[in-house]
Amino acid sequence: MDHPALGLKRALCGVARPLITGGIAFACFAAPALGADLPPSETPPVFTWTGFYAGFNNGYTWRGSGTFSTSAVNLFDSTAIPGLWGPVSALGATGSVGTQLNGFFGGGQLGYNWQFSDRFVAGLEADLQGAGVRGGGGFQTLTPAAIYPPFVATTSATVNRSLEYFGTVRGRLGYAVTPTMLFYATGGLAYGGIATSTAVRQSLTPSLLLSASAKSDFFDNRVGWTVGGGVESALTSDLSAKLEFLYYDLGTANVAFPNSAPLIHNAIVGAGQVGDAISSSTQFNGFFVRAGLNYRFAGDQPSANGSAATPFFAAPQFVAADKPAFGDWRVTVVPYLWALGLNGTNRARGETIGTNLSFIDLLTKVDTPPLEFGTRFEARNGPFSVYGDYFWAQLRASGSDLALRTPFTGVSLTADATGHLKFTVKAILEGGVAYELARWSTGGASYTAIDALAGLRYWNVSANVGLDITGSVNVPLLGLSQVGQLAVDRTGDLNWVDPLVGLRVRQRLTSDDEFQLKGDIGGFGAGSKISWQAFGGYTHNFEFNGLNCSGMIGYRALEVDYSRGGGVNQSGLNAVLQGPIVGLGVRF
Repeated sequence: MDHPALGLKRALCGVARPLITGGIAFACFAAPALGADLPPSETPPVFTWTGFYAGFNNGYTWRGSGTFSTSAVNLFDSTAIPGLWGPVSALGATGSVGTQLNGFFGGGQLGYNWQFSDRFVAGLEADLQGAGVRGGGGFQTLTPAAIYPPFVATTSATVNRSLEYFGTVRGRLGYAVTPTMLFYATGGLAYGGIATSTAVRQSLTPSLLLSASAKSDFFDNRVGWTVGGGVESALTSDLSAKLEFLYYDLGTANVAFPNSAPLIHNAIVGAGQVGDAISSSTQFNGFFVRAGLNYRFAGDQPSANGSAATPFFAAPQFVAADKPAFGDWRVTVVPYLWALGLNGTNRARGETIGTNLSFIDLLTKVDTPPLEFGTRFEARNGPFSVYGDYFWAQLRASGSDLALRTPFTGVSLTADATGHLKFTVKAILEGGVAYELARWSTGGASYTAIDALAGLRYWNVSANVGLDITGSVNVPLLGLSQVGQLAVDRTGDLNWVDPLVGLRVRQRLTSDDEFQLKGDIGGFGAGSKISWQAFGGYTHNFEFNGLNCSGMIGYRALEVDYSRGGGVNQSGLNAVLQGPIVGLGVRF
C-alpha cells in the first residue's frame, strides 16, 4: 500500500501533465496566428542624392574690382591760342574713381545629381537670376594749363555700372559627409547683361568754352566664368537647403565717346572749339553668396541590394521603360501671359537705345502699360509631337528708363538727349517637332522622358526711337526727321527666321502633374547671329464642368542678337526677353 503523500504527488502530476502539454500545444498553434497580425518586415529606405531637382534662391553680390577709369585724348583745338585748351581739357577728363557693384538678387535653378560611389556625387546645374546690382561714383578735377597756369579746366565726371541679370551653367562634384549633408565644389560658365554709363562736363576758365555733357551708355550680353563651392543639406526626402559661395568674371567693358565744347565767341581766346575723345573702362567681376531651396524628384530609394547595409549610397533607380505606342492624337492648347521684361538694345540707323526694364518697371514706371498675348499648342501621338507658339507684345518706355548707348554718328557736337521707345513684337512664331528619345520609370505613374526638338522661329519686330535733343543739331547722316528739339527715327519692320535645335526633359509626377525643362539654341548666322531660349515650368491637368483643362506656370527667357545693314544704316536687336509665364487652356 502506498504512502498517502506519495499518492497525492501522483495525482498532482496526473493533473499537471495534460495542462503543460496543452499549454505547449496552444503556444505552438497560437504563434503563427499572432505572427499573422504583425506587420511584415520592411527594408528601411536609403537616402540618395541621385535625381532631378528644381528650386529658387536669393542672395547678395559685391564687387571684385572697384575701379572705373576715364581717359581722354585731344582731337582738335581751334581756339585763338593753339595748344592752350586742348591738352588741359584732355588731362582734366582723365581720372578714376572707386565704384561699388553690390546688390541683392533672386532667381531659380534646375539640375541633376548622380551619386556614383559611396560618398561622391556629380551633377550639372543651370540658374538664372534677376539682379538689382548697381554702383557708381564720380570725380572732379581742377587742371591748370601747362603753358599758362591761370587758365584752368574744371571737369566733373559721373560714372555708373550695373549687372542687369546673370546666370551660370556649372558642373558640381561633391562629397557626402553624412547621408544627408553634401559639400561640393562647382565651376563653369557665367553669363549676364552688363551696363555702364558715363557723363563728363567741363568748363574752361577764364574762357566761356562750356561743353555739353558728354554721355555714353553701354550694354552688352557677356559670357565669362565662375568657380566656387557650397553645402547642401536634405531637410526631407524631397526638400533640401543649400548655401553657396561663388566668384564670377564677365570681363572688361571699354567704351569710347566724344566730348566737344560748343562754338562760343570770347574776347580772350576768340571763336573756337575744343574736342576730345574720351574712353571709359571698368571690370565686371565679384563675389556672391546665396541661399536656396531645392525640390528633388528622387527622394529616398532602396539600396542596390535591397537592404540598408550601405548607408551612404543608393544606385540610380531609373528603370528603362518602353516608349508610348502610336495611337490617338492628344492636343493641348494654352493661351498665356508672359510678364515680359526687356534687357538689351535696339539699334536704329546706327544709334542704339538701351532698355533695362522688368515687367514690374513696365507696370509702374511707364505711362502706357504693356500689352501682350501668347498661345502655345502641342499635338502628341506616342513618342512624336508637333508644337507651336505665338507671341505678340507692345512696350513703351521713355526718359530715365532708357539710355542713349552710342553717341551721335557723324556729329561733331555731342548734345544731351533723352530717348523714347515704342517696341512692338508683331510676332514671335515658333514651330517644330519633338521626338521622345528615352524614358525611365521612377515608380507608379511617375517617369522621366527626354525629347529632341527641331524647328524654326520667325521674328517680326519694330522700334520707333525718339530723341529729345537739348540743342539745335543737324544730323543728316542718320536720316532723322527733326521738329524743333525732337528727332525721330524708325527701324521699320525687322523680319528674319532662325533654325533651332534643342532638348526637353519631362518629369511626370502623377498622371496630372508634370515638370518641364526646355532649352534650345538657334540662329547660327542664318538669321540672327545667335539666339537661345530656356523654359522651366509646371503643368497641372484637371477637369472643370466636364472640360479637360490644363494650367501652366513657369519662367521663360529668350535672347537674340540680330542686325542688318552697317554704319549709319545699321538696325537690329540685341536683347533678352524674360519673365514669369502663366497660362490656362484645354485638352482634347
